[in-house]
Amino acid sequence: MFVKYISAVTCIACFLYTFYILCNLTYFLSAHDESKETIISLKKDESIESTLWLLIINMSLLSIFMLQHSLMATEFVKHLFCKLHMDYMERSIYNIASAMTLHLLFSKWQNISSTVLWEVNTSSNNVLWFTFTAFHVLAWSIIYSGCLMMDISELAGIKQVYYKFSFRPSPMVMKSKDLLRYYSHMRHPSFTGFLIVLWIYPYMTLDRLLLASIFTFYMALMWTIDKDDYNYHANLVKIKQTELF
Repeated sequence: MFVKYISAVTCIACFLYTFYILCNLTYFLSAHDESKETIISLKKDESIESTLWLLIINMSLLSIFMLQHSLMATEFVKHLFCKLHMDYMERSIYNIASAMTLHLLFSKWQNISSTVLWEVNTSSNNVLWFTFTAFHVLAWSIIYSGCLMMDISELAGIKQVYYKFSFRPSPMVMKSKDLLRYYSHMRHPSFTGFLIVLWIYPYMTLDRLLLASIFTFYMALMWTIDKDDYNYHANLVKIKQTELF
């Protein structure tokens, strides 16, 4: 009974912290206001040495996140959780570890404005502000709706803990082989949404270019959808359309 309560509390705490970090990440990636313009205008006199040092810091932060995000998703780590009889907590721990590395990333991120590829003033032009905001609202809607469609309770790690202590098999055991294959090839269901967020932005400074380039490359590297996965997804869409209409 004690283990049950500890697991439930830990799972809820992981979910709440992850949700908080995702809200902050949304602001970090999408905010474009007067404070951003002030930071850019104040930092345009950076030296080459300081710029290189800031790039190294930012690249280190990105590397920490990508290493954690990839290593903890390996079969070795999954088997380790199984051996420790903690497989039902694997998703929650993965989420909070990812949230912690993201927290480190955006809290220590260094703005580099010595090089600006493009700069669009959105604070003095309502049309431009609403245009960029609309793109980002659309993108985040795609991202979060994709998470909802993939079963948000399972992604959050809540379903695994609930199934464990209600004496049900793991949610993954109950999925078809085609779906498991699809999940293994599609690590990021919202690739398009993140591309919009990363690249359709009014201030493409050097640090933003680094962030957008590395994350795009990382997502593309993990995106291994093939023809069989496409056909599986297309059949699911047809089934859903038939059920709805």
